[in-house]
Amino acid sequence: MNNKLLLCLSLVLSSGLATKAVAEEHSSVQAYDDRKVGKIEVKIENLPEGSSYDKKNVFAKLRTQQGDPFSQYIFDQDLKQLAEDYDRIEPQIIVQDGEIDIILKVWLRPIINKIEWEGNEYIKTRTLKKELDIKAGTIFNRTEFNKAFNKVKEYYIKKGYFESQLSYRLVTDPKTREVNIVIDISEGRSGKVNDIIFHGFSKNEESDILHKLYTKKYSALTGWFTGKGRFMEEALEQDRLTIFNYLQDHGYADARVKIQILEAGPKGKIIIDIDADKGMLYRFGQVSFDGNILFSDEEVEQVFYAHPDSSYSPERLRKTAEAIKDLYGRKGFIDTSVTYETQLVQNAPIYNVHFRVDEGREYRIGMIRIIGNVQTESRVILRESLLIPGETFDSLKLKVTQARLENIGYFKSVNVYAVRTQDDLSLGDNYRDIYVEVEEQQTGNISLFSGFSSADNIFGGLDLTERNFNYKGISKVFSDGLSSVRGGGEFLHLRANFGPKQQTYLASWLTPYFLDTSWRLGFEFVASINNSLLSKDYDLNTYNVGAFVSYPLSPYLSYGFKYRVRNYNNDVSKSIDIPENADRLDPSADKGVLSGMGASLIYDSTDSALKPHRGLRATLEGEIVGLGGNADFFRTATINAYFTPLWRRGYMRYRADFRFLIPFGQTSTFADIPLSERFYLGGVSSVRGYKDFILGPRFDKKGKSGEIRKGKSDPAGGLSSSFLSIEYIQEILPIMDIFAFMDAGYVTDQIFDVGTYRMSYGIGTNLDILGRFPVTLGWGFPVNPLRGQKQPGHFFFTLGGQF
Repeated sequence: MNNKLLLCLSLVLSSGLATKAVAEEHSSVQAYDDRKVGKIEVKIENLPEGSSYDKKNVFAKLRTQQGDPFSQYIFDQDLKQLAEDYDRIEPQIIVQDGEIDIILKVWLRPIINKIEWEGNEYIKTRTLKKELDIKAGTIFNRTEFNKAFNKVKEYYIKKGYFESQLSYRLVTDPKTREVNIVIDISEGRSGKVNDIIFHGFSKNEESDILHKLYTKKYSALTGWFTGKGRFMEEALEQDRLTIFNYLQDHGYADARVKIQILEAGPKGKIIIDIDADKGMLYRFGQVSFDGNILFSDEEVEQVFYAHPDSSYSPERLRKTAEAIKDLYGRKGFIDTSVTYETQLVQNAPIYNVHFRVDEGREYRIGMIRIIGNVQTESRVILRESLLIPGETFDSLKLKVTQARLENIGYFKSVNVYAVRTQDDLSLGDNYRDIYVEVEEQQTGNISLFSGFSSADNIFGGLDLTERNFNYKGISKVFSDGLSSVRGGGEFLHLRANFGPKQQTYLASWLTPYFLDTSWRLGFEFVASINNSLLSKDYDLNTYNVGAFVSYPLSPYLSYGFKYRVRNYNNDVSKSIDIPENADRLDPSADKGVLSGMGASLIYDSTDSALKPHRGLRATLEGEIVGLGGNADFFRTATINAYFTPLWRRGYMRYRADFRFLIPFGQTSTFADIPLSERFYLGGVSSVRGYKDFILGPRFDKKGKSGEIRKGKSDPAGGLSSSFLSIEYIQEILPIMDIFAFMDAGYVTDQIFDVGTYRMSYGIGTNLDILGRFPVTLGWGFPVNPLRGQKQPGHFFFTLGGQF
């Protein structure tokens, strides 16, 4: 009892003392306010002997002035202002005769005499100086220096020196107000991962886990710009959890994972040692469920991922529960609840699992509301939606709608979800509104590009794209700014390409939902000027205007129509314009206008538009040219590419293209077909290993002494063409592929002709540096070239980039 009384008295006394202390502090602050400011004295504490400093610089920054009423708030602001320009400030307040005298002790910022680096062994001093970016002779600002010093620390971590310790000390000379900065460095191990060693894993498990780990082996070829292969301590725990989850999902429920960092043989490198105690392999025993009324047992069992006698996996349990919910969600039961319980069988590594289904009720779709679209029109978003008000709710359509909105590339984030209907309660409580919440992102891009290839030498230009264009806003640009031409869901592309062998200009516009239907409509203008890619003796000039429409019949199949008008003016060398070439070139046929209309059928089941690994991409097209103009011919082609994966990072690509031209009417022979409309093969874009466009018929050439050299001149092109290719691609890194290929192709000047396939084989690599500089390098070897065209091999390459 006495102890309790003493405790209570102690608490009361402590509270009273604390309250008194706070009150005294508050009253002392208040006691200064509104008192008259007397003298203000400034003392420079670190002024070198024989030097002076104008104290007016300090007074000029003070709002507190002699004779004014004192304000604690204003004085605090004065001290903050002085702290930005001086190394240290110590204020002192003296109350005398009812007035407040202020003494400010000020330390001037020292001048950096030199910066010394001690302890750095692996990273050179000049590199660290560049990273610090503070030079001798400048004024020392402690705040700015700490920011720069932290950049050096981050640089060490970025380079993989996970044990690095950096500190600095100041050596001040009071006589000169100069300071020497000594930076002490303990680099520790570099953290470049020389090897990753596994213990307790199978070869297949090692391969799977290596693919999932954030930590990678360091590669001298790519590590310097990708950053991969440098140890990061925070990633190590994440990798451990990744391995642990992997083992659990393969039946090792008692698995333990230990990761150690070992010294490597090469100086400055480490080894990641991963050891697993997997324990017993657990399996599923009985897998049962109840609560299903809407669906039969057989229908529910079809969506199960967990099956009796299969390896135990928490991920399969989660996916099974999610699959059952999706099964019900497709029928409008969006509140279906699925839970499961696991029970370990005694004395056996077996888990029995029971799922319990609470079906809930059926829901229908109410209103669809859009949130967050500032520039994008609501109709652009709604046309990507598969959900229709009044219909039975379908959770799969909701997920597909979200995926479609994410894939169009207009939004940084998309969230599609259902909420209880608020506005129209008369609909009943079985209706749910759909909220489409988006956050817009930049959809326009303007860039310069440049490149170099074995076909076009050096080239460059300007490229502008807008993926969410709105042509209706063009008239409002001057009043509302460039934002007025965004939000319509259209695609605009402008490009100018300049090179020594050609100049091309392109302008195209496409709307994927013409008049809010599934028809796609587009227009295109392409000009190619002074084109000498085929030969230095050619000067091909074409101006093309076209319109095209297409309609999707299914997610994979679509058909379309196009119309084009082309003006062409092709000049050739006088050495080609000789009687011997009359059967291959009519000079009057290389200048004029042509008009054509075509149709196409396109099937595309590939998994990626840019870098597919599986699926078929096939095009069947035909065109009739002769709706006015100077040329009459049919054009038909089938272009096919098939992709199939062999394993995780390796896949095959097969190509089979066939193209045919059929002259008729006023263009009755091969010689009447304009050079710019004929088919050509050879080079980096077709049969690799041969020189560009060398395959097929060639013109005769007049020699220096006037003799005629048969088929020794420039490419004449053809009426029939075929290209076949088999290629294996192996991904080495996310930015690097290697490939091996075998190509074959022919070009002939006969209608529907099958010529001799000229074959080649070779190897190469594709690089994507920083996502902006695609590079293709390869070496091809001809197998059966024509006589006189023999060559040991041909190096081909393309280099390009945007900046």
